[in-house]
Order: sequence, then C-alpha cells, then structure tokens
Amino acid sequence: MDVLVDSDLLMEMEAKAVEMAWESGRILEGHFGKPMDVDYKDDGKNAPVTPADIESQAYLSESIVKTFPGHGIVGEEDSEEKDGSVPDFLWVLDPLDGTTNFLNGLPIYAVSICALHRGVPVAGSIYIPWPGDKGGSVLHARKGSGASIDGEPLSIPESPVPEASRLSGLPGSFGARFRPRKDLRRRLGEPRVTGSVAYELALTATGAFQYVVFGGPRIWDVAAGALIVKEAGGEVLGRRRKETGWEVSTSLGPSWAGGPPTVKQVRSWRSRMIAGNPPAARFVAANLEAKYPLAARVADVARKLGRGAG
Repeated sequence: MDVLVDSDLLMEMEAKAVEMAWESGRILEGHFGKPMDVDYKDDGKNAPVTPADIESQAYLSESIVKTFPGHGIVGEEDSEEKDGSVPDFLWVLDPLDGTTNFLNGLPIYAVSICALHRGVPVAGSIYIPWPGDKGGSVLHARKGSGASIDGEPLSIPESPVPEASRLSGLPGSFGARFRPRKDLRRRLGEPRVTGSVAYELALTATGAFQYVVFGGPRIWDVAAGALIVKEAGGEVLGRRRKETGWEVSTSLGPSWAGGPPTVKQVRSWRSRMIAGNPPAARFVAANLEAKYPLAARVADVARKLGRGAG
C-alpha cells in the first residue's frame, strides 16, 4: 500500500530537482569538449570517471544535504561504500550518465536525479543537452501530478503495437540478453543505442522513442526516467533475473517488506526493464523472452556446490 507523502513537500522536492538538474547541466557544459584527467573503476577501462562526474555529484549532494538534511543519498560516484540502512527518503543520483559519450565529444548524456520514498520514485528530473536557447532541456515530474519538459506538459502518444518505422531503444547486448518472438521481430522498429539509459528514458517520455528495453541498469540510471515516463502516461515493466514474467514496476530497488534495505543492497540492485506507451510496452513484454546467460548459470551451480561442500 502506498504511503501518502505531503503534497507541499513533493512540490518542494520537484522544484529542487529541477533547479539542481539545470545547475548540474551547466557544470557538465563547462567541462564538455575540454581535456580532462580520467580515472577508471575497472581494470578494463570500461567505466571512466571524470572531474565532471565528481563535480556534478558533489554539487548535487551538497544541495540535498542543505535543503533536506534528513534525507539519504546514493550516488553513482560515491567515493566510499556507505554503511547502514537507508532512510525513508532516499535520493539516487547519476551526475553524468553517458560518460564515454561525454569524453568522446558526443553530446548525448544526462543528469538523473530522483527522490524515492520507501522505494517508490516520488520526485525527479533529467537534464539532457538539447538544441535551443538554453542549450539543454530538463524533464521533471512528481508522483501523481504529471510530467513536464521545460515547464510544458508531456504526454506519450499511444499505439496498439510497436511500429516498424518508429524509433526503439535497444541495448547493444540485446541479442545476448533477449529473444524476441516472431510477432515482435517484425515490429522491433528502427533500433537505436545512445549509450545513456537516462537519455533514452527522456526520449521515451517525449515520444521520440516508442519503447526502450534495458538489460540490467542500476537504480540511479532509471529512477528519474521511470517516474517521468509513468507520469507522462507511459508504463514501466520490470523483470528480475530468474523471474519468469514482466511486472508493472510500482517501486524500484530492494524490497521494503522486511524493513529498510541497506545502502549496499540499493547500490547492487539491477533489473531488466521495458518502458514506453502502455500498449506497445505490454506487446513487447508479451513477445520478449529474457535469456539466462551461461556464465550466470555456471556461477549459480558453483555457489550451490560450494554450499553443499560446507
């Protein structure tokens, strides 16, 4: 059952999310196209971190602590693992989604900001670079009040099934992670891979993408976008690994059924996801099978054998 949140507080949180999105967007613009020192989170150098990521997250975290001192924060670029359980209100932040695009001079990236109440997205915003006087746009929403882009209402156009001539967001690993049935193979649409989950959700909320499929994004990638898509009239479906069906996503992250999850659990959460106009999203879900990779099956067998040996 949903727990009601004070409407004035939600309005304040949405307004703050919009303000922070614009300011983080300006921070990123100040770094874009300029030489930067780059660190990497992995040995394969597939997960870059730039001064732009760090500065953007520092600004967001400081702003939230100042305005909402009792709220928690989980950001992609947290410098160290936090301990303990999360509070009822938790902000999840991706200060620069699409860092590799950003580093290579491709202006397809996003800032994703979302406040969750006991796992339910309630207020959020996404900044994307976009042609226009401001050099960007901010999409935003709060639960139960619709979604907007730069103050103008958003409404996702509906179609009963995906259309072959329209754009669809599919991950580069689509073939390895999913198996489309015959009816969907003819209606996948024109696939696009942008390199930014939040950016693709923004395009879905505007209707540029008829639907998007994700193979296992983190919570900071999708929380704001999921809220905005829903409030624009769309639908978001999720499927955890080993589950047999797609379900409407009413919350994100670890379950609160047994009490507050830990920060570590929030950070490690992942889920396959479909988002788009409701009929098209449901059609995709009904005709898309999730593959269970061999490496994951082998790892599960190894874990079971290890438990048996003990």
